[in-house]
Amino acid sequence: MKGIRHSIAFIVQCFFLFLSFGISTAQEPTTSHPENYPNEEIAAFSAPKEMNSLVQLLSHEISILEKTLSERITFIQSQLNTAKDIYTYYDTRVYEMSAVLYALDDQKVFSQAFYCKGASRLIREYEKKSPNFLAHHYRVNQELERLDKLQNSLKSATTLEPQTLELRNKSLNTCAQLEKKLKKLNLEISGYEKEFAQLSKKIETLTRESDKIYNSLFDKTFLSPAPQSHLIFFSPSTAYQICISSWKKNAASKFNLASDFSSIKYYGGVLLAMTIVAWMISRLLTRYILKDFLTRRSLFEKRYSLANVSTLFLLSLFLALVYIISDDYLICSAASLGAEFFLLLSGLLFSVVSRFEKGFIHYGVRAYAPYLCLGGFFMLLRTFMVTNVIVDITMPILFTLVTLISIFSWLKYRKKLPKLDNFLTTISLVLNIAGTILCWAGFCFMAFLILMTWIMLMASILLLVGLWDVSHNYEERYKNRHQRDLHWIRPFITKLIFPFLSIFLILFSFIWPADIFDMGDKITQLMFHTITVKDLVTFSFSDIILIILLAIVLNYLIFVGKKTLHDFYGEKYESGIIPTLITLSMLVIWGLFALVALIILDANYSGILMVMGGLSMGVGLAMKDTIDNLISGLSLMMGRLRQGDMIECDGYRGKVSSLGYRTTLLETLDGSVIAFHNSQLFNKNFRNMTRNHSYENAKVEIGVAYGTDIDEARNLILDELSNLRCLSRTNSSSVLLDNFGDNAVNLAVWVWVPVQSKGASLSQVREAIYRTFNEHHIEIPFPQQDVYIKESPESSTTSQE
Repeated sequence: MKGIRHSIAFIVQCFFLFLSFGISTAQEPTTSHPENYPNEEIAAFSAPKEMNSLVQLLSHEISILEKTLSERITFIQSQLNTAKDIYTYYDTRVYEMSAVLYALDDQKVFSQAFYCKGASRLIREYEKKSPNFLAHHYRVNQELERLDKLQNSLKSATTLEPQTLELRNKSLNTCAQLEKKLKKLNLEISGYEKEFAQLSKKIETLTRESDKIYNSLFDKTFLSPAPQSHLIFFSPSTAYQICISSWKKNAASKFNLASDFSSIKYYGGVLLAMTIVAWMISRLLTRYILKDFLTRRSLFEKRYSLANVSTLFLLSLFLALVYIISDDYLICSAASLGAEFFLLLSGLLFSVVSRFEKGFIHYGVRAYAPYLCLGGFFMLLRTFMVTNVIVDITMPILFTLVTLISIFSWLKYRKKLPKLDNFLTTISLVLNIAGTILCWAGFCFMAFLILMTWIMLMASILLLVGLWDVSHNYEERYKNRHQRDLHWIRPFITKLIFPFLSIFLILFSFIWPADIFDMGDKITQLMFHTITVKDLVTFSFSDIILIILLAIVLNYLIFVGKKTLHDFYGEKYESGIIPTLITLSMLVIWGLFALVALIILDANYSGILMVMGGLSMGVGLAMKDTIDNLISGLSLMMGRLRQGDMIECDGYRGKVSSLGYRTTLLETLDGSVIAFHNSQLFNKNFRNMTRNHSYENAKVEIGVAYGTDIDEARNLILDELSNLRCLSRTNSSSVLLDNFGDNAVNLAVWVWVPVQSKGASLSQVREAIYRTFNEHHIEIPFPQQDVYIKESPESSTTSQE
């Protein structure tokens, strides 16, 4: 920034000097003759003050440039020294990694995968730290060009004062020295550039070799059966000798974690010490520090099980700490795998402890223990990077034993487990049987990849269920303690936290088992690998995951918005224009989300339009009814119907409980729900009784005896109805003489009652009329019939006798 500021100041000063020089020379008379002056004056005249000032200014600028360039050269030199260290480090590492890959036995799948992963990471690190020599070249060449222009400017000024001339020569000398340093620096940069070009070729060779080994590992692991898998069945002693010999050779290798007896004893002692410390801390927490906390939540009786959960969790933290502080790549790899496995165990055991009662926890532990022990043994083999022959010989018999134990535990505990655990253990048993078959067929690595993937997925499901149970219990305790619901926690967990955790755990369920074979980076790269559908979209799996996560967040924000509006409007939220506006707003919001999704997928809109045009005929015919219902629903929302309206259609009377894009739900007075397709309802003539107002004009029939004063009865009825609050205050009631009945004069009482409570309001009207007629002794006649007998049959018979 300092050099740029001086350069700008120099250009501005030069501009004003040249401008003033041009103006002054234009104003000076041209008739003067230099020969009329003395020699000194002629020299002064030949070297005007402006030119001397310009040379002095350029010299000053060169002195500033000397300092700036010296700092810049020092900085670039430090960058080159850093580049030298980078070159030395990565040249050595690439040589070592290449030598290891060439020297590894092809029967060591774990070792080959481990070092291929190390090579991939080394390549990625190099790509991040590789210096940019083009930028240095460009900057140095720019400074050389600038120095060349300054030298030409100084050399063009020939007739100068002696002092200025000396200053100019000094500046030219400075420029020459700077130019020499910059050219030397440029040559040094070119030399490093050539060295890094050679290193890049070595990196490319290492990449090809690593990819070649990775591909061969995939074929050997998943496509080629191992012939040694049957050896333990036909010749156990030979299989035992082969395993012992292979283990000793593997222990002597420097390419994997030391597996001799003393090293195993050392690692076991360290792990045992970590376990004891973790157990002591867990017991201290559950027995003393968190005693009151656990007692208030009725968990103190589970303190031993909770101590086991925390022991596994702390053990995973200890191993993660070893991974952070250790410099040994092999120990870091073993600590990382151990931390992940113990974290998986703690999550699964946490789910069992949180969901099971105290006396049933051991049933859940015993149901899952065989599969976890088998997975732990395989993790142990992976940690010491044993040879393929050990895996191929030992795994079939171990899978068979675990299958038998699993069948026994499944038959014994399946009726004592919850439905979810029963289902998961059944799937585990089926997969274990399938793994046993694969192992005896020679595909031991494939069997373990399937089993570890399922164990991770099962642990993820159980962890989510356990967290859900804990959150539910917390919500219940909060409700009992504060006598009010905690409305925000359940939607926040179910609509936001759990979906995010589900996606993360599902991804981790596939990445972690592959990472056991040191192929997790390949899975991760596949997630970011772009897939191109010609002329339509260009996307990757990471883009799809991003869209799903955005949809989850948007769905939660919509829920929060609806909940806020519901709390603000209360009962009005379910009726009127508000539900319609919410429905249309959601349509717009999800439409914008679809547009954002297309942008993320890098959609080719012209190609999509072409495909849609080609499919429009078939899609239009297939979705004719759906589109018709959608358009009809939008039309109903915009004018004729709203959610909460009371309508009558096809003899059904009820409230519009839902006005959707395809169907409209009508809740009748008897509580049943009737669904109308929007297109059908749009084409019908239905009665909307709440479109203008919320009252309906209803008729109540009442009879009075003949001879009753009709005006008096009318006035009594109207006076009584004026006191009823359920009737409309804007529309008045009326009493009309309807007809002359057989037994009474029939009056028709027309009242405006609320549509939503028509039955109850009419009941109040009838009660009021009946009460006022009784008070004023107005007779309400009832149907009666008088029978007159002129002569009975018995009397006529007697007279004849």
